[in-house]
Amino acid sequence: MADRFRSPVLGLTLPARFLACCPSRSIPPESFQPFVGIGVDTMLSIGQIIPLAIGAFILYRTGTFLNNIRLARATGLPFTYSPYLEFETIAYFGSPLLRWKYRDYLLQGKGWPRWARFMIKDWPWEDKRRAHDEWGDCFLVVAPTGIICYAADPAMSMDVTKRRMDFTKPPDKYAMIQPYGTNIVTAEGKQWQFHVRITGPTFNEANNHLNWTETLRQAQSLSDSWGRWGSRDLHLDIYSLTLNIISCAGFGIRQDWSNDTIVNHDKVPEGHELSFLQAITTVVHYIVPILLLPTKLMLYTPLRKGAKAYIEFEDYMRTLINAEKRKIDANADYENLDTKGNLLTAMLKVSASEARNANKGDGGTRKTTFNDDEVLGNAFMFFLAGYDTTANSMIYGSVCLALYPELQDSVVEEIDRVWDEAEKEGRTELDYDNDYPKLKYTLCFMYEILRAFPVVIHLTKMCWKPQPIVWRTGKETDNAPHVLPAKCRMYLNTTGTHYNTKYWSNPYKIDPDRWMNDAHGPTSAARKPGPVKGSFIGFSEGARACIGWKFAEVEFLAFFAVMLRQYRVRLAGDVPKEEVEKQIFLRCAGDITLSPFDNVKLTLDKRR
Repeated sequence: MADRFRSPVLGLTLPARFLACCPSRSIPPESFQPFVGIGVDTMLSIGQIIPLAIGAFILYRTGTFLNNIRLARATGLPFTYSPYLEFETIAYFGSPLLRWKYRDYLLQGKGWPRWARFMIKDWPWEDKRRAHDEWGDCFLVVAPTGIICYAADPAMSMDVTKRRMDFTKPPDKYAMIQPYGTNIVTAEGKQWQFHVRITGPTFNEANNHLNWTETLRQAQSLSDSWGRWGSRDLHLDIYSLTLNIISCAGFGIRQDWSNDTIVNHDKVPEGHELSFLQAITTVVHYIVPILLLPTKLMLYTPLRKGAKAYIEFEDYMRTLINAEKRKIDANADYENLDTKGNLLTAMLKVSASEARNANKGDGGTRKTTFNDDEVLGNAFMFFLAGYDTTANSMIYGSVCLALYPELQDSVVEEIDRVWDEAEKEGRTELDYDNDYPKLKYTLCFMYEILRAFPVVIHLTKMCWKPQPIVWRTGKETDNAPHVLPAKCRMYLNTTGTHYNTKYWSNPYKIDPDRWMNDAHGPTSAARKPGPVKGSFIGFSEGARACIGWKFAEVEFLAFFAVMLRQYRVRLAGDVPKEEVEKQIFLRCAGDITLSPFDNVKLTLDKRR
């Protein structure tokens, strides 16, 4: 074996050409003899490696935990501790288990046990203001993995939301809602400016008109269905209604209440296994695993039905996008006359217009148009926000109307007055331009529902370098800036803010009158309602406030204008009012946004 060399260090036989690769002055083989004792013959066993790895991990975590405590102490803010934080993966899987385990305990109105509180995703809903009452309107939670600053202070909410370059969205938290890449919700900096330049103009009066008329149409179809068959399940009916509305106002695909096919198709199109409505409905049902897990992995699990629907949905959307793009390329003034103003077509038209009118002075470096993935990503966000959040607000609103008949009387009184005025003018339907502005008390009712049941529990931000914040409690010593360390997360606690008795008297009472401003109702924008600016953050604040707030208003008001004209809603069965209040105020079933459990059953009584 003259062509082989035995390495005394590795205990391996190496080719002679290995030595030939060494420089002429390399160390001769015999010089390795002192190192023979550390060869593979003495390598650690798996049984020894695992305890060492665990020990090293514990040592590392202990070091980061102590360092985070040091950083928290340096801010001068009150702080407490937690083994892990609500943004960690373990919280996504552990939170449903803890909510199930403590389901009866939570109904006692005590909030979360202190040991578990900060480990639970969206813990403030059940806890309301208990943590803030204990630690103050601004405090830190420290864990080995990081620091979260929780704030329930209007002034701080306004300050943080205005400083969009200092406080950006945590990329790990928002990665799950960008399956096709960056979109209007997840983008930051110049990329966000680009996305808002394309998507912002799509939320216009043409879309508001389409949304209004389609909601009236769908609500009337649903009402007719109730008249014939009764309400199967009000929760399910409302979810189906909002799906149909976002299909039309969002994508230009009009669905009939009893029709489960794409427009002009009486069966599943060739090349598909599901109709569009079947695909989008199934995607909704499996939305959490779709956002958390790779689609390819889901195909080999019991979740395969959701994965297949997601693939079908994407195929439908890409086909629709390409079809609309071809029409716009052929005619820049193209409009889908049946669904004029729908968000998808409007977004594609703005994108094409930006490309045509691109600023030639920037050397061609400025990105001017969306690619297909960016169109699809933003359309998916429109669908997610337009379907889930509005549906849950409608359900909470319906439950509150059933709980408080006197509240329902006030809303019904205004709706009847608006309908009566329309009939005197010879109109059989309500009109967006004439009647929507008259529904002032109903709009106040909507804002009160969003205050009491905010669809988003936290407005989540993060600072990548040390950032000063000012927490003014009235004490002279608290007026100096507190500097948050780099990579500290800032969670603006919507629930803690909306239930703060400094700004909202008797916050558990559903009282639309608190929004009335000289009998004119709330300002129809996300930026002004509330006794103090920043005390209502249901649509966020600042430049990154929700661009679809008007879309939500229009849909909410149109739905109740039809439903309450013809029906009254009441609790089904003999469940005591107090038990229902506990279910909606002290528990939640939300996966992505706040939503009620479907064990609150409602029924409808025909009015006319």
